Amino acid sequence: MAMLNELAPNTETDHQGRLAYIPQGLLPPEVVGPIFDKAQETSLVMRVGQQIPVTYGETLIPVTTKRPEVGQVGTGTSNAEREGGRKPLTGIGWGVRSLAPIKLAGIVTVSEEFARMDPRGLYSRITSDLGYAIGRGIDLAVFHGLQPLNGQPLQGIDPNNVLANTTNAITLTTNDQLFDQLVTGFEMVSTEHEFSAWAVDPRFRAALLRAGAERDVNGNLVNPSALNLAASVGNVLGFPAHYGRAVGGDLGAAPDSGVRVIGGDFSQLRYGYADQVRVKVTDQATLTDSEGNTVSLWQTNQIAILIEVTFGWVVGDLDAFVKLENSGS
Repeated sequence: MAMLNELAPNTETDHQGRLAYIPQGLLPPEVVGPIFDKAQETSLVMRVGQQIPVTYGETLIPVTTKRPEVGQVGTGTSNAEREGGRKPLTGIGWGVRSLAPIKLAGIVTVSEEFARMDPRGLYSRITSDLGYAIGRGIDLAVFHGLQPLNGQPLQGIDPNNVLANTTNAITLTTNDQLFDQLVTGFEMVSTEHEFSAWAVDPRFRAALLRAGAERDVNGNLVNPSALNLAASVGNVLGFPAHYGRAVGGDLGAAPDSGVRVIGGDFSQLRYGYADQVRVKVTDQATLTDSEGNTVSLWQTNQIAILIEVTFGWVVGDLDAFVKLENSGS
């Protein structure tokens, strides 16, 4: 049930900040802070990609499609066979990739009473939670071209800049074949590109460790200390493995894609910001929600916290990546 002049979303489980939503068992007795919140992982894109300058408008980036080569002059190794010989001609080719930034933003409203009371820091946490949301939005955009607020595709982006759109795909089968499939994925990329890292869905960490666990003739682990389930960066086939939920794609309202691993040459992934991440707070604005309701913050004693950023990215060659996914994905 929506509270007075509460903007959407305003359901019992997805709402704006109101004292009325705090369970009655928690107020007025003294309560501790939110000690059981899930950990907020850092942006996967920022860990595996390389940052570049980005402007507000479209940026055209030249891409070399053919590099010069050299050949032998003459017909042999002696002076007589090479002096005066005709030098061969070579060529070079270029293409163009387009980087067009998108703007990501979100607004949360709270009552002034909620902000003043700041029950156990819940109001103070909103800004950090919004920053976390920006990181999730960036990751989901780059890996799947979706937006976490509603799970819908981003408008106007180049599908060749979405990592999960790579045509290098392997369907995961049984666990005992996993490392062979990883090697196959490596081969698909490394023939033309310099393989550099893996991005892995955290839910797939145990499967990787089981597949890579070396055992002796008695079934005992040869090197149990190497199996580290807590590491944020692991090792798969000698390359760093960065863990992040963006690989699977089910962030916010977006569905699970079934992709569990994306590997490749992450030097092909460049990202940047046309401006700094900005946070604005106001009690003077008039807001319109997704259902068309318009409310004056000043008239209703509400405060709005806005976060926004203009962000862009480009993938030099989508063939530089391979994805391993569940069947039916």
